[in-house]
Amino acid sequence: MIKGIYTSSSAMRAGVLRQDITANNLANANTTGFKRDRLFVHDLISADNDKASAAATPVSASRWTEFTAGAFNPTGGLLDFALQGKGFFVVSDGSKEYYTRNGHFERNSGGQLVDPLGRVVQGEGGPISLPQGAIALSARGEISINGLPVDKLRIVDFEDLQSLQKTEGSSFVKTAISAAETPVESPVIRQGFLESSNVETVAEMVEMISTARNYEINAKLLTTQDDSLRHTVGELGKV
Repeated sequence: MIKGIYTSSSAMRAGVLRQDITANNLANANTTGFKRDRLFVHDLISADNDKASAAATPVSASRWTEFTAGAFNPTGGLLDFALQGKGFFVVSDGSKEYYTRNGHFERNSGGQLVDPLGRVVQGEGGPISLPQGAIALSARGEISINGLPVDKLRIVDFEDLQSLQKTEGSSFVKTAISAAETPVESPVIRQGFLESSNVETVAEMVEMISTARNYEINAKLLTTQDDSLRHTVGELGKV
């Protein structure tokens, strides 16, 4: 009976985590380049554990990111780039590099190509600076001004994408377990397009409703088991 109480409570804690992730996905449904998250619950309480501890069992769960591509939306912006296939754009705040699929860039007052957070876009030659003139981008990422080559966008990828850590601006950073980045030799980049998030709003709403119902069921089970335990203890006390 006590084991059942902890099973229900663990399921409820997992439900809270899943609901938080779903809510964050929905909040970023319109964020360019955002990648949705999922929660995988490994184990609540071992089914063959006949000697369940009276201590609460922690939720064993993993949060993972789904890196499937979002749809390409035409914008017509000369500094809007959408990366087709694998890889990330690289931006830097001067002390750390970030990896993103959000290709909405602009030229700052110093002539540098920056992302919406002001981080400088990196090319194969370092930070990209754009002189005044007509901007063109080839499908392979070569940037030219008035027909003259300036630099080529630095596009990189990672063997284990789940080792990356999410950060602000729908971007990622490397962690201690991340393998070294590898350059994408033949990227395909489209100028005048942006990649939308890969969040499917209807699917997330269904997930939220399902999670809420499961939470209610486990809450009722928990109450029933608690009442049964209270009744049992009360009857034993009369013997």
